[in-house]
Amino acid sequence: MSLKKLKFRRQFLLSPKLCPDLEGWDFQEVGKHYLYVHPDCLQAFATSNGKRGILLGHVLNPRQPDLSTSEILEDIVQQSDEIGIAKSIYGLVGRFVLIVEKNNEFTFFNDACGLKSFFFTQQDHKFYAASQPLLLKLVTKNLIEQGERYHSYHDSEYVKSNKENWFPSGTSLYPGVYHLVANHYLKSETLQQTRYWPIKKLETINYEEAKEKFAKLLKLTIDAGSKKYKLGLGITGGFDSRILLSASKDAAERMLFYTLQYRNLDYNSNDIRIPVSLTQKINIPHSLMDCRIPISEEFKEIYLASSDMAHLNDWGHIAYGISQNLPEGTMSVKGSCSETGRCFFYKNGVHPELKSSQDIMNINPKWKEIPFIDEQISKWYDEVKDSNTNKGYNILDLFHWEVSTGSWQSQSQLEWDLVHDTFTPFNNRELLDLMLHIDTKYRSKPNYTLYKDTMNMLWPEVLLEPINPLDTKSEVKQLLKSILTRLGFEKYNR
Repeated sequence: MSLKKLKFRRQFLLSPKLCPDLEGWDFQEVGKHYLYVHPDCLQAFATSNGKRGILLGHVLNPRQPDLSTSEILEDIVQQSDEIGIAKSIYGLVGRFVLIVEKNNEFTFFNDACGLKSFFFTQQDHKFYAASQPLLLKLVTKNLIEQGERYHSYHDSEYVKSNKENWFPSGTSLYPGVYHLVANHYLKSETLQQTRYWPIKKLETINYEEAKEKFAKLLKLTIDAGSKKYKLGLGITGGFDSRILLSASKDAAERMLFYTLQYRNLDYNSNDIRIPVSLTQKINIPHSLMDCRIPISEEFKEIYLASSDMAHLNDWGHIAYGISQNLPEGTMSVKGSCSETGRCFFYKNGVHPELKSSQDIMNINPKWKEIPFIDEQISKWYDEVKDSNTNKGYNILDLFHWEVSTGSWQSQSQLEWDLVHDTFTPFNNRELLDLMLHIDTKYRSKPNYTLYKDTMNMLWPEVLLEPINPLDTKSEVKQLLKSILTRLGFEKYNR
């Protein structure tokens, strides 16, 4: 494939005016708007009772794997209101933007964790939406400019010290340009995001029953995905890829298995040594992909031009390595979103008391020098702090789900759209909801019991190698950290 065709790969633009710059993209009129979709972005269409539904991306129902995307969309569009739509997408896994149009008024939903990114704005009373702001720049005047907000972020110590920098979902680097937050839908006529989940009060459920349901649903998801797509699972030494590997036992013959070698990883690194040894022990083919090779100037140019947040010096170099190794057409399986169910921001399973949004800002202290981040965190916290809104779900679980994963991972997958589409089995509201109904003692440090129990049920041999073992340096660091925590010098045991 010509590298020029990779620009904005798998992205979309919805605009009230034509965009000549996107010649060669799939194009159609939707109401009084024009929808441009990159040829490599999957699409489905349905109509019902004067409504038109468009799904951009991929989706499947693990419990009904034979349903096509069009059949799934037809059921969604037949729903009479947003509550009905929310119920119909509850058990779906995928990465998509859902557009429902009637009389040139639009309603938008996205996948469970918002991994198919969606930005929107209004100019001259006209609505625009796209995968990311550089596409909006093609059809708006003086809106996407590198002003104070942009520079406060990119010039910050936070960005300079963090290769995988991100800012909260819901906002953007440009005033007046917004991002759709997971678990919310958007109405084009009001520009208002409305929360539709959670809807029921959280109650802890029996662990023995829950773990059986969890393991079954995860396995159904991998089975369904492997029959519909050409899946490739990247294996590391960690929990998330290991539990996905355990769910892949019956699908292994249909899948690829590989490990990415990047940054400072060498053959003695856990994330290289363990996957190589484990795949030999369980007798599945495995490839080691070198992502440290010099990046071409042409790829660099396309990568930077496809997103205003391009992490070229890290994710970009890895992406280039992937492009030189992964067979074209492979959909990469990622363990992302799983951390939401593993108490990511309170790893000991004891949720801290949160008195204000500043307690959340303390997770990334260097954020405090960036005003628009502080503003967005405060806005999100004010929404979820009330028990009538959070329904008893731990706020830091919702924070990881909506604000962190819905931004950091969404951006990562957007950037890697240049080299592959992504299948994320945990990107399923039903599966995540099930996890959050389980007592935190089963899904937190030190044992992550839910994960190990699931592996034992699905493919016990994947435990022949340790998960995330500490080397000597890390053991010393962990010991010092635990001492400081006990002395009160670190608020969260992150």
